[in-house]
Amino acid sequence: MTKVERRIIHDGRVYEVACALRADGVTSPVSDFLDQLKEQTWQPDTADPSELTGDDQYRAYAWLLEAVRYFADNGEFHQRGSWNQLSDGIWEIKRWQLRITFFDTDGLGNYTPKMTERSSASGICPLPEFDEHIRLGTAFEKPASQKKTPQHQLDLAHDVREEDLSHDRQT
Repeated sequence: MTKVERRIIHDGRVYEVACALRADGVTSPVSDFLDQLKEQTWQPDTADPSELTGDDQYRAYAWLLEAVRYFADNGEFHQRGSWNQLSDGIWEIKRWQLRITFFDTDGLGNYTPKMTERSSASGICPLPEFDEHIRLGTAFEKPASQKKTPQHQLDLAHDVREEDLSHDRQT
């Protein structure tokens, strides 16, 4: 089986950050999301219309790319509170109401869920030491009225992780 080609967002000093691929080996939810933000054409998959203007979308795109680059180079995010632990080794990068899920892997199709305890003083989950490959899984808008990430978004993030890792196991 041939190796899939993932879109690499940044190959930094600490991590290589790439977009995860669905089972077809082509579809990448985060790659599509980033392109749409850059082009200012992104529309959420929810019934509620997004409040992000075209300029906001482009600013979010630029911020997310810079956050990923900084993370790949330094092993941490440049802005406190711009990440969160979700479940079973799925994490998220946060910008306004936008979310990008991510997970880590050894690059061979394996992963060990990295989880940490939320600090009672800051309310933030410290970042663990991830494996060298970070994959950006899914992207969505979390309405401000929702405290928790919707279960269907968590399920999708887990599905994309499993589909993406299966490509590495096959090569």
